[in-house]
Amino acid sequence: MDPRNTSRQCSERWHTHRSNRIDQARFVCRSCGVVLHADHNGSRNIAHRADAVWQRGAVNRPSTA
Repeated sequence: MDPRNTSRQCSERWHTHRSNRIDQARFVCRSCGVVLHADHNGSRNIAHRADAVWQRGAVNRPSTA
């Protein structure tokens, strides 16, 4: 999974812009206005991307046998 821009992408509407990340702790989406702690926003993006990878089957799934 590519972690690029996870701290700059809105976890609500997917808008990515470098100015979305206000400072180390604050994220404010310039498109939809959502305000989150920057780490929380980034972790939500990582979770969304990891789930997408899992759904595509790119991760070895545990055996059910």
